[in-house]
This record gives sequence, C-alpha cells and structure tokens, in this order.
Amino acid sequence: MNDIPLELKKEFNLEDSKDEKKIDFEKIIIDNKTIIYSTVLYSCALAIGSVIYRLLQSNSFDKLFQSKNTTVSQLFCENICNYMSLFLITVFLAFCLIGYGIVNIIPFILGLQTGISTDYYYMNFQTKGVGYAIILIAPFSALFLTILMFTIKTSSNVSKEIVSITKKESVSKIDFKPSLKEWFSNYHMFRGIGSIRNFTQKHYYHLGFSFDNGFESTAFLVASSLI
Repeated sequence: MNDIPLELKKEFNLEDSKDEKKIDFEKIIIDNKTIIYSTVLYSCALAIGSVIYRLLQSNSFDKLFQSKNTTVSQLFCENICNYMSLFLITVFLAFCLIGYGIVNIIPFILGLQTGISTDYYYMNFQTKGVGYAIILIAPFSALFLTILMFTIKTSSNVSKEIVSITKKESVSKIDFKPSLKEWFSNYHMFRGIGSIRNFTQKHYYHLGFSFDNGFESTAFLVASSLI
C-alpha cells in the first residue's frame, strides 16, 4: 500500500488505514460545545447553590417552608410547572436573535435549584434528606438536564440561523421541521420522566418519608431571582 503513488490513493480512496482511524477531537468539541457548556455550568451551579442556601439559612427562612403542608399531587404539579417553564423558555429563546448567547444560562438555573434543594434536605433531615435527594432529586435532575442539553443545542442552532439570515450571511430559508420534531420528542420524554418521578414520590411517601414540603419550588424561585 505504501508503494502506491499518493495521487492514485486519493483517486481510489486507498489512504492508509491509520489516517482513517484518526479522531478529530477538536471537531468533536466544537460540535458538542453547547453540551459541554451546559454540563460545566450545571456542575458549578450545584456547588454555588449549596453555598447560597447556607448563606441564606435562618430560623425564619426554614420555618417558612416547614409550616407548608403540600400533597403529593400538588408537589408533582409544582415541580412539573417549574421544569416545564425552563423547557419552554429554552424553546422560546430559539426564536430570539440573542437566544444562542443566553440559552446556556438555563442549566445554571437548574443547577442552582438542585444545589439549594439538596443542601436544604441534608441540613434539615440528615439521613432521610440524603436518601430523598439520591432517590428523587439527583436522578431526575440528571435526566432532565440531559433532555435540556439537547433542547438547548437545537435552540442555539436555530437562533444562530436566524441571526445569519438577519445579517444576510445566508439567503436560504430555515427548515423548522427537524427542530420541531426534536422539541416534541424531548417534550414527550420530559413528560415520561415526570410521570416516573410522580410514581416514585408516591411510593416514597407510603414508606413514611413525607417531609417534602415543596421546597424545590421555592428553591427554583430563589435560583431564578439570582440570575
């Protein structure tokens, strides 16, 4: 193979197998930079959220939530509304000229909310709080983050295409069908995850761990107000 002239190799696609096996890591990073940004921002926000709760922690702050009686159905509706609002904002930003620049802040809000909630349950309920965070908060936040990252990637690409057309860098029309299909697909996955969480939460309550008082919704509002 090495004796064949380079021109013939290119013409008949006979390049060395070593070249074919090369992985372009730079291209992989560029193609997935939105997902990388989302993961990094979410991870940083987890730690920041934990610190924020400890800074805000006070007796009056905790009593505000300990006195709140919330049913499982109410908790489910509150959590779904919170996560759904993040999902819809992410989709909405796809149609904004500055959407691709600010859409990555969504995982940061989710990370803050998760960090504040997890630290609250740990500080106030110790072992039970850790169990609740491991069973109900961590896995479902991770799953939602995964869906959110792909939604962000789609929204970011659409926003960039709109900017490109606005600047007359591109004259082609935007085909929204692939993006709409992906958004609807992500929406149905999101609903499925929400249903599984509701089912798990009900069984968690039946085991006697009924201390969840809707703090996740409050943490979401706190996280949103800090941005």
